[in-house]
Amino acid sequence: MRTRSLKVIDMAVHKVATTTPEKTIQECAVQMRREHVGSLVVIDENAKPLGIITDRDITIEGVAKGLDLTRTSVSDLMTAPVVTAAENEGMVVALARMRENGIRRLPIVDESGRLVGVITNSNLIKELSELLDSLVRNISSSKTREVALRSE
Repeated sequence: MRTRSLKVIDMAVHKVATTTPEKTIQECAVQMRREHVGSLVVIDENAKPLGIITDRDITIEGVAKGLDLTRTSVSDLMTAPVVTAAENEGMVVALARMRENGIRRLPIVDESGRLVGVITNSNLIKELSELLDSLVRNISSSKTREVALRSE
């Protein structure tokens, strides 16, 4: 079994779907559909996160309010400032930050503030379930070994 790190960078999606603040909401929605994602990290020209826009933002703040999505820009609907995590940050700290801020996605930045990944609740659930599965296998294995040793 490989040893897992509990650092967010090791659990993150590294090919992050991004957009820029001047794009229109329609362009943003088309990109989300094309890339099969529910959010885009909004970055500046140096790949530093400025905000995040989700399909829910588009629906609740754009469509429901009757905005012209061909004229409304990402900067008008994005959540900013964006909450981020450092790439060497631990999962427990990142999860606490997500909970405290009521967010489901956490962009990860390097020491210069550039986007290097994103971690989501789904990533964390997958990682934790794999860790729990390993723990259950360990318990079963130790019981099997004990029975074999004590039965001789």
